Amino acid sequence: MKLLQKSYVLYIELNLKNMQRIIFPVALFLIATIGTFAQTEREVTITQWSAKEEGGYVKILGEVKNTYSNPLGFVKIEIEYYDKAGKPLGVDRFTARDAGTMAKDATSAELEIIFPGETSPFQRVRDVSKIKGQFGSCKIKASGLLFKENVPFKATLSNVSISPQNKNFAIKGTYKTTGKEACKNPAIVVVGYDKAGKVAQVEKYNFTVGNDKYNFVKSLAPGETYDFSIIFRNISGNVHEVKLFPFFSGYF
Repeated sequence: MKLLQKSYVLYIELNLKNMQRIIFPVALFLIATIGTFAQTEREVTITQWSAKEEGGYVKILGEVKNTYSNPLGFVKIEIEYYDKAGKPLGVDRFTARDAGTMAKDATSAELEIIFPGETSPFQRVRDVSKIKGQFGSCKIKASGLLFKENVPFKATLSNVSISPQNKNFAIKGTYKTTGKEACKNPAIVVVGYDKAGKVAQVEKYNFTVGNDKYNFVKSLAPGETYDFSIIFRNISGNVHEVKLFPFFSGYF
């Protein structure tokens, strides 16, 4: 059985003044790509979310849903923090403190493309020391790009089995590329729900080549499959049910 390795996201902010010769042509490519496949930005429905301060972090988890007739891409969730009196709080940027303060924080839906009627989880874990004041509450809203036509990427999961293992979950199944083009950076996203059906934990697992945990599968061609086997560790201790989503990178 092939192994999987949990993935992490590194946020990087670039200095536009010093890097403009590199960033500018890249930005043009991204804008051209978006213009080819997507319409203007649209509001996205948030079906559920929660926020709590725990262990020195503000943890925001939830789900968005595509209520449109075409696929959505690159859904972003904006977050505004407030103190207990309702006063807006800024938040430090991802880099050094002297880089300034942002009025809003943000994160992305875990799935880069969300098909009509389907959902995607999202999460944001923010160090409270980065928030400019005492956290009391927050407000969120979501937006994304609505594609003009069906995208050529798609993947499905089959033969899925989920077995409780102490407080964790043993998960097996098969990932298959079912679209017209290859799925880049294939992975699975596993969501854990609490007794009330709220998102309690979100984890992403990249596929690896053989037993090499540092060698990720870069692409699966149309019709190609990958058998996965993982242990979803109930880190929060609140997970009572899990759900799987097939992941692949979008047009970028």
